[in-house]
Amino acid sequence: MNKMIIAIIAAMDPEGIIGKDGVLPWSIPEEMEFFTQSTMGHVLLMGRKTYQSLRIKPLPGRTSLVVSSDKSFQVADGVLLFDDLDEAEEKARELTQGNEKLLFVIGGRALFEAYLPKADLLYLTRVEASFEGDTRFPDYDPEQWSEITSQRHSSSVGIEFSTSISIRKNAGEELLAMCSRLIKSK
Repeated sequence: MNKMIIAIIAAMDPEGIIGKDGVLPWSIPEEMEFFTQSTMGHVLLMGRKTYQSLRIKPLPGRTSLVVSSDKSFQVADGVLLFDDLDEAEEKARELTQGNEKLLFVIGGRALFEAYLPKADLLYLTRVEASFEGDTRFPDYDPEQWSEITSQRHSSSVGIEFSTSISIRKNAGEELLAMCSRLIKSK
């Protein structure tokens, strides 16, 4: 497959809250495990604030690309920094070419907005509790997506959540086959 597969991965509460003061408003170890398992071995694209919110930099087993217009911003060794989204996307294309690696857009809101129209896959966690926050996941049309898998989870912190993976409805057969292989391998 020559096309780069773009996946968005996000966790939100029932009102679409994804952040408060630059971090997730909740801490659910089992939800983080879903994120880790889903993104392991793939390429991650994130904005500066999302990068700053990470406890471990770079995230092990993944290639991290960070986009920031702040020319003085610095990243850890092993993280690739770009001041231009097109350059970051070109590097992601190079890193995913000829293999079954996905580009996972992991935040923040501006990157989600930029990539929702061209994403192939949507990995969503829906936390079943309401939180205060200042950042929401962008509006999108759920009718453009077909759910491939969905699962409800309990957590060690007492917060229920569900995870789902959806594929854009106009995806071709080749993309469907690749997604099926990737999901079965996780």
